[in-house]
Amino acid sequence: MLGCGDSICGGYIIGVLSARELRESQGAGGEPRELAASSGADADQAPSALQLRVRLLEMSSVFAELPDGSLRALARRMRAVALSTGETLTLGAQGGDAMVFLASGRAEQSIADMSGKVLLTRRALPGDVLILPAPRTGTRFVTNIRGLTDAMILTLDQDSLMQGLGADVEKVAVALEKLWEQEVAFAAATEAQAATRSGGPIVAFFSAKGGSGVSTLAVNTAAALANKYPHQVLLVDLSAPFGHAALLADLVTTGSIAGASRASPADFDKALRGAVVYHRSGLGVLPGTLRPEQIDLMTGDLTGRALEAVAAGQRVVVADLGTALSEAALATIERAQCLVVVMPAEIAAITDAKRSLAVFRDIMSVPDNRIELVLNHRVPQPPLDRGAVESILGRKMSVTVAFDDSRPEEATLAGGLVLQRDPSSQVSRGAAELARTIAGKLKLDG
Repeated sequence: MLGCGDSICGGYIIGVLSARELRESQGAGGEPRELAASSGADADQAPSALQLRVRLLEMSSVFAELPDGSLRALARRMRAVALSTGETLTLGAQGGDAMVFLASGRAEQSIADMSGKVLLTRRALPGDVLILPAPRTGTRFVTNIRGLTDAMILTLDQDSLMQGLGADVEKVAVALEKLWEQEVAFAAATEAQAATRSGGPIVAFFSAKGGSGVSTLAVNTAAALANKYPHQVLLVDLSAPFGHAALLADLVTTGSIAGASRASPADFDKALRGAVVYHRSGLGVLPGTLRPEQIDLMTGDLTGRALEAVAAGQRVVVADLGTALSEAALATIERAQCLVVVMPAEIAAITDAKRSLAVFRDIMSVPDNRIELVLNHRVPQPPLDRGAVESILGRKMSVTVAFDDSRPEEATLAGGLVLQRDPSSQVSRGAAELARTIAGKLKLDG
């Protein structure tokens, strides 16, 4: 935590700084070119150092929602540190909090326990936030940042965060705490997956109509599977243009498939795995994109590469496709061993579902035995019952989820999954039943 009222809680500090701290008098000339390029600035009108730093903060999910004034106040307080190729920064946990951003170049972050055992490594790209231990865990972990190329990092100490954020300090403090909890879960997942290198099957969730509850069911079903297979279930959020998996799971995103595409081919797998964030249930979440403008990057080829890379070590990969049959969605459906089609009991939704099923069968050659149909009642008295829906589609429902009022939304507002907050709710029961259906169909225990 950054602070509680007038008191200051313990936190992060850079314990060993062997790198050269840049002089602020260098101005814009000392700022990273790569970050300037990512901001879309015209090469003939180079942005100032302040603008570049504001852009970097905007790229972080921790600060993205802050007002422009707060972002500029933080940007002015950033300290630039040069990191040469092969040089290492050791980050301790005494003194004031600090956030570390990679502004330019390439670096590798490693987190080890006090015995020196490396728990995880990540290849960082410009714009990435390098996570430091939370105060209460600082004496148990050591973070190192090694320059793979000449690089620049930008740091914010606790005083700068407190002064720059003002009333927003608590919100950011909570996000930083979540980030470290996710890192600890990431380390546990890395260890659990190391023993299983075979690729897990893919389960794709799709709905032909918005508002069907497909993302809610995808996330909670994946969490139900993760309860049985901790740290071996990954949810890939391919819902476009706005994915909500991380929001529903109360996670702070740090990267995406689109972001990992900026890495070199040799670093792509590491960058991709570094973008996975872990829920306390053991569920991993990998966003496809973090911003709408990244949608164009999500080609079928990139999606296929990503799915192949992340499937290793997973018992099962769940993909939330949302409602769009985009390139990314089509590439996923082609690879999926199970396709879950979610629909509410409404005439338009059932009609669209019937058309989609025809596309899957006649154009994409998806066998009927790979498709599971889920009827999700979104209103207390739906216009169609299960029998009528099955009659229209000419197919039986695999699972029916009864009306659950506002419980899923209430769980999200409370910062958790409905599956954990209220296991007896209708969505929780439906997700658990669907998880059992998927596990049996794919023989995950076999």
